[in-house]
Amino acid sequence: MARILVVDDESLVRILVADTAGGMGHEVLAAASLTEAEEKAAKGIDVVFLDVLLPDGNGLENVARFTRLPGTPEVIVITGHGSADGAETALRHGVWDYVQKPLKVQEVMLSLSRALAYRAGRNSATGRRPLRRDAIVGDSPALREALDLVEEAAASTVNVLITGETGTGKELFARAVHANSARCESPLVTLDCASLTENLVESQLFGHVRGAFTGAERNSEGLLRQAHGGTLFLDEAGDLPLAMQGSFLRALELRRFRPVGSAHEVSSDFRLVAATNKNLHEMTRLDLFRSDLLYRLRGLTITLPPLRDRTADILPLCEHVIEGYCAQHGAPMKQMAGDFMETVERYAWPGNIRELRHAVERACTAAHDDSTLYARQLPVEVRVTVARATIPCASEVDHCMPAAEGHDGTPMTLRDYKACAERAYVTRLLDRHGADVRAAASEAGISRGHLYELVRKHGLARDGN
Repeated sequence: MARILVVDDESLVRILVADTAGGMGHEVLAAASLTEAEEKAAKGIDVVFLDVLLPDGNGLENVARFTRLPGTPEVIVITGHGSADGAETALRHGVWDYVQKPLKVQEVMLSLSRALAYRAGRNSATGRRPLRRDAIVGDSPALREALDLVEEAAASTVNVLITGETGTGKELFARAVHANSARCESPLVTLDCASLTENLVESQLFGHVRGAFTGAERNSEGLLRQAHGGTLFLDEAGDLPLAMQGSFLRALELRRFRPVGSAHEVSSDFRLVAATNKNLHEMTRLDLFRSDLLYRLRGLTITLPPLRDRTADILPLCEHVIEGYCAQHGAPMKQMAGDFMETVERYAWPGNIRELRHAVERACTAAHDDSTLYARQLPVEVRVTVARATIPCASEVDHCMPAAEGHDGTPMTLRDYKACAERAYVTRLLDRHGADVRAAASEAGISRGHLYELVRKHGLARDGN
């Protein structure tokens, strides 16, 4: 018997799932909100049926919370009728399956049976080693989703494509895939496509024999052969010269290639992990990247979140950088002052982790022997950007701030005035961003959960939210 949790604010949905799963011999718990669901799941759950639109938040945005509940349950999302976008979004959030409203008993039974069969097979497998994360720091839901895919990739031999903005840590994740795979004792060879020399790219990839061209005084193994038995990391894959993509595709498919100037092919047993910050789909549309190569690269895709979408990881990342800096320079560990923490959490970090690391290291350098880091030691660009976002101009203050008197003209208390100003701010925020909760929370510098709390507090819930 399994324990099933259904989370939906519609009583008919809860009853249908409860009757169906109960009829299959399972214990069923029901909840009408995210908060109630977490309370009900305290003793462990096997499968969660999760609605998208709930009174206290979006189910899809909380998938990671449910997968970390006791029992690490599988999640089946309940989507709106005929919502192809909803189904796609659900699967991209890493859920096990989705079912559409109006629910049908047979579909609920089939999805639940498959999830439990998968779970039984997974639990009967031999225990897995703890995931080696090395320098990957944080525990935000967005990061956990990416790490779950690393674990999945490491357990297979499928090609992996890692995408994400500049500075999000794509190379660290490539190394994590290799370090947790069966090939971890063999070499990880990096091929930086952005630094390939155009007239020597074929030699760099496939190697050459002595005399193949001017200056080829000895035989040379290419990077593909050097990766034999291990992993080839194709960094900046979008910069691989178009003229070489066909040859590389053939080598990728056959694991065989011909060194420059050689009459014979050589083989190499390598596992491919590629990374890019470019939109390869758009590049294929513009004939800048081969579509058949893209299909080969993306056996499993890991999309890394930008730092602005994992703000809970900012302070742990800062601590990690400070610890590394102090250890390298033989200095005592430095602490972060309140204004330092507030500034780094408010800044959007367009350069992501790379920009954060450089900024914190600069602050450590500027602090000299001081034991505490202050905001003034951060780069001026960071402080100015945060200040401009925090302090509105005079005209904005005049037009946006509520009056200090109530409707009857009597002065407001400070508490009432703060509440009124907070409600006005959240209202304008929702007007600008509509249903894009992630963008609204990012602009406000708060978590999505906090934004949902403010919306409920001031009665600002809108249709579709």
